Amino acid sequence: MKKFLMLLAVSSMSLGAMAQETETAEKTQYDEYAVVTNSFWDNWFISGGVGASALLGDYDNKGDFGKRISPTINIAVGKWFTPGLGLRLQYSGLQAKGFIPGNNGMNYADGMSDGMYKQKFNYMNLHADAMFNLMALFGGYNPDRVYELIPYAGFGMTHSYSTPHRQSMSVNGGLINRFRISDAFDINLELSIAGFEDKFDAGIGGKGYDGVVSATVGVTYRFAKRGFDKPKPQLISESELNVMRDKMNDMAAENRRLAGELQQAKMAEPQVREVEVDRPDVTPRTVFFTIESAKVSKREAMNLSYLAETMKKYPDTKYVVNGYADSATGTAEFNQQLAKKRAEAVIKILVEKYGIESDRLSVGKTEGVDTFGEPILNRVVLVEASK
Repeated sequence: MKKFLMLLAVSSMSLGAMAQETETAEKTQYDEYAVVTNSFWDNWFISGGVGASALLGDYDNKGDFGKRISPTINIAVGKWFTPGLGLRLQYSGLQAKGFIPGNNGMNYADGMSDGMYKQKFNYMNLHADAMFNLMALFGGYNPDRVYELIPYAGFGMTHSYSTPHRQSMSVNGGLINRFRISDAFDINLELSIAGFEDKFDAGIGGKGYDGVVSATVGVTYRFAKRGFDKPKPQLISESELNVMRDKMNDMAAENRRLAGELQQAKMAEPQVREVEVDRPDVTPRTVFFTIESAKVSKREAMNLSYLAETMKKYPDTKYVVNGYADSATGTAEFNQQLAKKRAEAVIKILVEKYGIESDRLSVGKTEGVDTFGEPILNRVVLVEASK
C-alpha cells in the first residue's frame, strides 16, 4: 500500500516537471554556445609545420633582408578545454641568420657581407601558449566550420645548439589560420613573432632585445575523442503525456479500491484495539528541477503549498529533505553540491514562503543518482517524514 501511494505521488508530480523540462530543453537545443564539459583525454591534438623566419637582432637592419631569411619548423601538442580556449606546448625554431658589426669569436660570425659580419646559428624555442578561437568565442560552437582564426600568446625558453650555447627567456604570440579538411585533420597557416633577451644572438646593445618573425604551413591531427557534444534535451510528446495521465487515473482508481478494502478489513476485526497516532500518513513529496539548476520553479513552489498545509496540521512532525542530481551529467562532486543546493532551496521555500519552522526540516541525502529511470526523474528532491 505504501509503495503504491509513493508511486502515485512521484508520477503525479513528474507530469508538471516534464512539461517544464520540454520547454527548457527546446531553449537548450538552440543555444549555440552550450556544450557538454569534456573529459581530460578529449580533444587532444598534435601539429607540425615548416616555413621561413627572419631574425630581428640589434644590427640586422644594416644588412639585406633576404639574407636574413632562414628555414624554420614547429611541432606542437595541445588540448582544447572548450571550443574557444586551448593550451599547447610547441617546439619551434631551426636556424637564424643576421648581421653584426664585429667578430669576437663568440657571436656566431660567419664571413662578411654589405660591410657587416654575417651570423648563422641553430636554435630551438620551447614555449607554452594559450589559444583563443575567436570564431567559437563570438560565433558559437560549430564543428563543421571551415575557417577559424586563433590568436595565441605564451612564454618559453630558447637554447642555441651552436657554440657558444646560450639560453634566454622568450615571449611568443601569433595567429593561427585553421582550415578544416576533415573531422581529424586541419591545414594551418601560422604567423608568429617571438621576443628574446638581448643575448639571444650574442650581439649586446641596440634595441636591448632580439626577435624572430615566422610564417609556416602545417597540418594538425586531432585525436579521438574529438569535438564537443551538445546537451541532449529530454523531450516528451503530448501523446506520451496523455499515456501518463491515463496511467495515473488508473492508479488513482486502484488506490481508492485498495483503500476501501483496507477499511472493510479494519471493520471486520472489532476485537483489535487500534491506537491513533497524531502523525501524517504522507508519501514522499517530489520537487523536480531542470538540468544543472537548483532554482525551484513557480509550478513546483505551488505544489509545495499542499505539503505545507499537511505540515501545519502536524506541528510535532519533522521532515527530511533528500536532494538528488542526474549522475549522467557532471562530476560526482558537482552533482553532490547541486543536490545539496536543491534540498536547501526547497527548505527555503517551505520556511520563507509557507512559514514552516526551520528546525522541523533537515537536509538528508545529497548525491547524483540514476535510479529513478529517465534522467529528468533523477533531478529531484524528495521530502518525507522522519522515521
